[in-house]
Amino acid sequence: MDKLNPKRSNEPAVWLLFGAGGAISAIFFPVLVLILGFLLPFGIITPDNIIAFAHTWIGKLAILAFLIFPMWCGMHRIHLGLHDFKVHIPAGAWIFYGLSALYSVLVFFAVINL
Repeated sequence: MDKLNPKRSNEPAVWLLFGAGGAISAIFFPVLVLILGFLLPFGIITPDNIIAFAHTWIGKLAILAFLIFPMWCGMHRIHLGLHDFKVHIPAGAWIFYGLSALYSVLVFFAVINL
């Protein structure tokens, strides 16, 4: 490998998605547990409020972020965890990140058509 022409890598993009998923999981999932696990069952928030929020553009954007980025984080952790245990899957990066990309596209179209 030449220092003037380094080999291109997909690591920056994958680490960006991994980091975003970890941050969203750490910051927003406790709030979702509070809302869906406590406030909704005790009647403090009604399901109609959640459904109305989900139909706004910011609600759809939040649902996309809450579903897509943690999937990338989880798949990246599984992929690297298998390497730590010396389980090397042929084309593992293509499989794990390809499944994440497919999931992202499916969730995108499902949420947009909500």
